[in-house]
Amino acid sequence: MSMLPVKSKISADQVLKISPFKEVIKPTVPHKHAGYFELIVLSDGAGEHLIDDIVYEVNPPVIFFLKPGQTHCWDFTRIPKGFVLLFKEELLSADLLPIIYQLNTQIHIPGDSGYLSLLTLFNEEYRRGADIKILAAYLRLLLEKTEALASQAPRPPAHALYYKFKSLLYTNSIRLTRVQEYADTLGISSNRLNLICREACGKSPSAMLNERLLLEAKTLLTSTNGSIKEIAHTLQFTDTSHFVKFFKAATNLTPGVYRDLLVAKG
Repeated sequence: MSMLPVKSKISADQVLKISPFKEVIKPTVPHKHAGYFELIVLSDGAGEHLIDDIVYEVNPPVIFFLKPGQTHCWDFTRIPKGFVLLFKEELLSADLLPIIYQLNTQIHIPGDSGYLSLLTLFNEEYRRGADIKILAAYLRLLLEKTEALASQAPRPPAHALYYKFKSLLYTNSIRLTRVQEYADTLGISSNRLNLICREACGKSPSAMLNERLLLEAKTLLTSTNGSIKEIAHTLQFTDTSHFVKFFKAATNLTPGVYRDLLVAKG
């Protein structure tokens, strides 16, 4: 089976990288990024941005925020312009984790927000080789500004382990398939993890895991040529029939019908 490519745009010894967005219209194939967050800020361009199972219209000025493990691809109809910010979790202070994991995937930028000016200053400091502490301070300002633009409703504070669990979900939902495995990785009991998740988002960890697993299944069905049996095996299902039952319970469609419908839509 042809699997989704995993691309890395940042070296192992880097914790932050800022680059101009490539000014080309060429469509990209669905792919993932591992080990870092990606903040994409476009000041110009048009087209579509597919992130996981959702198509977003590119309508600049706009921000797209991707967490490690998310799948995405571009289909531009006008030359894009902007910046790509890559950063690793180790650069963030603990209090920024709630901001990171609650950020919207797409955030529009008002013309008078000063966001693009702040990003330009950040890029200038990065280009001149500023100390990492200065760059971390700029990143913090930018993320706080991003959160403000998202206009998110206030949420009750959640346990830090909840955000670590969400991070693991984005990066290990195929390798780790049982709630107990996540609890063991976090060093807590499954009951404790259940309480933490229900307090933070009202969902059980098993429900969150199933949501992420379903998303992985949809991505593999639409972006690879693997058979249903191969995909079931990749997702750690012991039997293809179990995968079909899981998928149909969530979508009212079998995996094969789901794939055929999307192919028919073109």
